[in-house]
Amino acid sequence: MDASLYKFQFALRICEDHEKKELHAYCKTCKKKICSSCIKEEHHQHDWETITDILREKKHSLPEECKEIRAKQLPDLKRELCRFDKKIEEEEARFELNKSTLNGSRQSYISEINRLFDDRIDECRQRSETAIQVYKDKREVLKQKVEYLETMTTSLDKDINTLPDHDILDMEKGMRYELENALSYMYTCATVYVPGHMEVQVLENMIGEILNVSVEEKNDIDRYSKYISSLKAASDTNAWVKVHEDKFAKLIDITGEELKTMKRSCTKVIISKSGEYVLTDFNKRKLLILTKNEDKITTINTKPLRPTWISKTENNDILVTLKDDDNLYNLTPTSRRIVQRMTLTGKVLHTYEFREDGTTRLFTYPARTAENRNTDICVVNRLSDDSGELFVLHGNGRVKFTYKGDGLKYDKFSPRDVECDDKCRILLIEGYSRAIHMLSSEGMYLCTLCQYEKLHPWVISIHGDTLWCGFKEGRLKVFKYTN
Repeated sequence: MDASLYKFQFALRICEDHEKKELHAYCKTCKKKICSSCIKEEHHQHDWETITDILREKKHSLPEECKEIRAKQLPDLKRELCRFDKKIEEEEARFELNKSTLNGSRQSYISEINRLFDDRIDECRQRSETAIQVYKDKREVLKQKVEYLETMTTSLDKDINTLPDHDILDMEKGMRYELENALSYMYTCATVYVPGHMEVQVLENMIGEILNVSVEEKNDIDRYSKYISSLKAASDTNAWVKVHEDKFAKLIDITGEELKTMKRSCTKVIISKSGEYVLTDFNKRKLLILTKNEDKITTINTKPLRPTWISKTENNDILVTLKDDDNLYNLTPTSRRIVQRMTLTGKVLHTYEFREDGTTRLFTYPARTAENRNTDICVVNRLSDDSGELFVLHGNGRVKFTYKGDGLKYDKFSPRDVECDDKCRILLIEGYSRAIHMLSSEGMYLCTLCQYEKLHPWVISIHGDTLWCGFKEGRLKVFKYTN
């Protein structure tokens, strides 16, 4: 054995705190090897055993543990390795695509800038040519006046004593007139190019930005038997969770510990910007507005329609999705499927039901809503149990765009929930890819944040840099969201 390696291994057996004392025991409390002096001092009340006794036990149990690790944990870890390899390949491919896109944009921007400069040069040329022609015309007129004055003054100077009196007066009058007219005939037309001021920030905004978004899993809460039907982040560390078939929503922290159970039953729950709880009751067709102490303030009757979802807006109004009792997807001419903006007192501010023509229905089943910070309204419109689309409306109800999975590598598209971050980007849960996708505020697919093989993301909620995601399988994951 190499001498340096022997010295290193020997050093590992000697206590760092007590020189020349061999590490012959193991403290289970502190999970470290200790010597006899350690046992007498800081570890005297801890649970410890001699290394010999521990090894005797380990020699019997370790083979089984190793076999279990090889059979269960290692395959999962190897799959995770493959997933990282795939992510590395995807990121390398994404860089090449981004580089190609940027180079393509560079050429289009340069071409457009060159066109603008060429247009300015053409405009300068046209204006200068016009000015030059005006100068030439006026020069010709002025030249004729100069020639006339030269002739007139020479004639008067030479023949003044022989010309008739009346001719002299007429000639003097004409000379004075032409002279005054010539002196006032000056003309200036300057074509000057005034350079613009180059705003670097404007150029950067025009070129675009490098999207830098990451999602890091912080906790995995696996305790619910039914899917998470309602999820609303209350802070960076707490969220209200409503499990399907449970009557009451519960406030939990990021470890999953239950902090509070709501006193009133509900279908969905949100928290207004001013701190009131807003609850929906699907069966009783009403909304409840409660104080922080859960005292009732207002009951909003939605009859004959049922409230199916609720979300808050930037100015402390609420968006409510409402449906009648007709078949969920096979609608009749009298079916009602609407999104309403209303105040916390129940005053309806806007009803979103039809397109601009006033007759074409917007929604089949508006299942989820979220207002973006730019005041756009995002609506998940379910078309069937396994298909749908995302409508994004301007605040006045005009359709801004419809997203049907453009940019995703799937034949079908089944959006489940929608949320918006503080950069106005849209986070969309999609069923077939089992992932959370990110869109720009203009509807362009940007990237996939989370994707699962065996789990189905169902609801999401974001607060600051904490992203909560509830799954159909009853799982709840908490992520650190960085953008």
